[in-house]
Amino acid sequence: MRRVDGNLLLSAGDLNTFLGCRHASALDFRALDEDLDPAPPDATIEFLQAKGIAHEQAYLAQLQDEGRSVAVIPDRARLPERVQLTLDAMRRGEDVIYQAALHTGQWHGFADFLERSSEPSALGAWSYDVADTKLSASMSASYAVQLSLYSNLIAAIQGRPPTRMSVALGNGTVETLRPTDYLHYVGHAQRRLVQFLADGAERVTTEPDPCGHCGMCRWRERCMAEWTAADHLSLVANIRATQREKLVAAGVTTMSGLADLPDEGRVPGMSPDILGRLRAQARLQVAVRGSDDHRFELLAAPPGRGFSRLPRPADVDLFFDMEGDPLYPGGLEYLFGVHVGHPETGEFKAYWGHDRAGEKKALEAFLDFVVGHLIAHPDAHIYHYNHYEVTAVRRLAMAHATREAVVDDLLRRHKFVDLLKVVREGMLVSEPRYSLKNIEHFYMAKRGGDVATAADSIVAYERWRATAEQQILDDIEHYNAVDCRSTALLRDWLLSIRPGDTPWFDPADVAPDSEALARQAEAETERLAVDARLMAGVCEAERPFRQLVADLIEFHRREAKPGWWALFDRQSHDADELNEDTECLGGLLLQGPPEKDKRSFVHTYRFPPQETKLRKGSKPLIVDTLEAAGTVEALDMDRGVVVLKRGMAKGPLPQALAIGAEGPLADKVLRAAVRRFADSVAEGSGKFLAVERLLRREPPRLVGYAPGQPLVRDGQDLIEATTLAVTAMDGTHLFVQGPPGTGKTYTSSHVIVELMRQGKTIGVASNSHKAINNLLSGVEKAARAAGFMFVGVKKSTDADSAFNGQIVRDVFDNAQIPADAQLIAGTAWLFSREEFEQSVDYLFIDEAGQVALANVVAMGTAARNIVLVGDQQQLGQPTQGVHPGESGASVLEHLLGGLATVPADRGTFLDVSWRMHPELCGWISEAIYDGRLRSHHSAATKPLPAEAGRFGSRLEAG
Repeated sequence: MRRVDGNLLLSAGDLNTFLGCRHASALDFRALDEDLDPAPPDATIEFLQAKGIAHEQAYLAQLQDEGRSVAVIPDRARLPERVQLTLDAMRRGEDVIYQAALHTGQWHGFADFLERSSEPSALGAWSYDVADTKLSASMSASYAVQLSLYSNLIAAIQGRPPTRMSVALGNGTVETLRPTDYLHYVGHAQRRLVQFLADGAERVTTEPDPCGHCGMCRWRERCMAEWTAADHLSLVANIRATQREKLVAAGVTTMSGLADLPDEGRVPGMSPDILGRLRAQARLQVAVRGSDDHRFELLAAPPGRGFSRLPRPADVDLFFDMEGDPLYPGGLEYLFGVHVGHPETGEFKAYWGHDRAGEKKALEAFLDFVVGHLIAHPDAHIYHYNHYEVTAVRRLAMAHATREAVVDDLLRRHKFVDLLKVVREGMLVSEPRYSLKNIEHFYMAKRGGDVATAADSIVAYERWRATAEQQILDDIEHYNAVDCRSTALLRDWLLSIRPGDTPWFDPADVAPDSEALARQAEAETERLAVDARLMAGVCEAERPFRQLVADLIEFHRREAKPGWWALFDRQSHDADELNEDTECLGGLLLQGPPEKDKRSFVHTYRFPPQETKLRKGSKPLIVDTLEAAGTVEALDMDRGVVVLKRGMAKGPLPQALAIGAEGPLADKVLRAAVRRFADSVAEGSGKFLAVERLLRREPPRLVGYAPGQPLVRDGQDLIEATTLAVTAMDGTHLFVQGPPGTGKTYTSSHVIVELMRQGKTIGVASNSHKAINNLLSGVEKAARAAGFMFVGVKKSTDADSAFNGQIVRDVFDNAQIPADAQLIAGTAWLFSREEFEQSVDYLFIDEAGQVALANVVAMGTAARNIVLVGDQQQLGQPTQGVHPGESGASVLEHLLGGLATVPADRGTFLDVSWRMHPELCGWISEAIYDGRLRSHHSAATKPLPAEAGRFGSRLEAG
């Protein structure tokens, strides 16, 4: 934000600041006229800036090595001169323009790169796309905003928006986005910022509030000084933003005010226990303010929490800490440090890995040491502070496909002990934070040395990568060793203040599950053998396809892991964390004794205000024990009442509890199907041609259609054209894309009926029973209109998922599916079964945009042809795991590769909306579908309803 010749100039950075923190924008605006002192950049920020410039220069060198002409815009010239030089280079048609200066109206920017495109524009037979470089290993919303703003500025010059915008990330990948996906949101955000500043002091007078923007904000020291002077509630350790909001609403606006709140005081929407803890925390901090005193108070934690998490100490316990470098491409965990035994006399071990292969070897060496140590000393445990170490170890074991059984066994036997949980649940301290460095004030002297923080270690390690100076690694290892020793000292200090009547943590004597370990080791060996078979003797061009198949074999295992981890992690969460976890419903208190209903108990609970994904019909688990809590019979979020029904055989539920989501669904049948497909590829049997051709992204193979021939001729009826194309399928796939209101169900239903008339067997599948039932309703309606009767069955799970149709009947057992069925409907779990291999001529997969590629492979084994119905521009597939390559994509993402609409020779695009007004449809068409979507002509004669106008405004708003 600056003024040039009296005019206010705004940038992408200003827009991102405004979207992150309006107070920071207000300070930026005031600083144009007032003498405000921003915080100087610290060493870490300066280092990151230098790394960013080096990354940018490396990308520039790569473009030059490719033989592209590069126009360099000098960065020392004045803005008007730089803008003119950029415009001249664009008109000349340079391949690349480096440090391009762009300026239109109040907005300007300096794009790292403009790259020439073959799309014509007002410049000539070419146009330009924007490219940027970022150190991060992943995309962020701020990058998209910045690139979109640059794209808008480029569009004003060349008379058309760029076709793409890209970011060269620090991990070596290039992420590509479509400007039209962000055009309207960013344009609206620009107008909001301009209006915010134009409104003057009335709107620019804002209050600082802690937010995610604070970490890199130049006003952070100023805001902190204001919070300190105002005794802001954010100074209370561990307080949440939602808690601050409730306190302020109740008239408690300062830390002192919270400390002075009477013990009998109440805050609406906040439990007395949480309020009492916050009040006690504030009192401790206020008591030591202005002094060097450090105080703590012990808490009466619930059973199994706080000091009850400590196992009996062993002389040879392990104390574990890791160092990582997020700036390494893809991130690198380069040091696994462990202190063995007594803090003063014990031994420190360091396991280093300076690249991806080294990381794997270091992980294996560390875990092998741990396993051997625990065999020799079965009473020992592994102590750490906060969850990072355990999270990283299980992530790395999965990413490297190594020692996974070992990690699972350590977790199952509760060998990792998180001391932060002991501290936060068992005591209050007078520190403003509960970091290890703050807690150290109670048991060790202040640290020294050049490497004293995690940020210091990152900077130091990056310097070692540039210089290879051994002393740097020695300093980092010393820092890590101090962290490990500090963890040991913390454990011993906690033992010294532990109440004498506290029970030791002593899980049932869980010995290593040798059978489970053997099974997992055998499965890992077998998987590696399949990978080797897939890759044996294949040419280089074939390797990407084979690698995708290999990655898909492990999709379901990777996808289930985070769900299982979440279940166990929630067992250690406090009440407030559970209340804010939308997968849970926390703070349940039983209202009267349970009632009997046949062979079940019906429990009525009240709960405090919160949000949850649980619904009527959910079958949640008790968070503490992971036992089944029964079925949610009723849920009233306004009144805070939930009714749970549970079989008497399991006994009544407790007086107080928290409930959470079920564990991941059993996926054995899906894994087996993907494995059978992989075996067929390795053998070259061609058994599942439709699936194989889909994964290869081959064009549909249609009898009587020439390669590249559009499936719909000009003026041809879409249903007729789609039916002809589907009928001509020959061991292949086809995509029917339908934006909202275009008749996906109507079209698919008529095609299915016609196929059955021709004697074909049909499968209908989707992620949800609701989607399946919706398509079946359309099929029955189309069949009745055509006077056609057929034998159809729907495999349903229970009464809630049943179709209850007039032609298609529900079955609840696979054995009930008749041999003469012309239509079979069910989820992936039905069609993935081996007995259904190649059982249907056509498998219609509805809402395919939400279906994982791996699930299409699994259920596709049942079909000779696969018809995908959906729209990848709508709600995407829900995934939890992190998957290599494209193995985590939805099937439509895989097929289209970023295209907005299916190419004319690869599928049919239903381009007429039958339920949206032309004005609204036109907006969506331009914003999402590259102008291909239109409204039914009859809508043009109707005025736009007032509500539609308001809806359109909301859409434009983002």
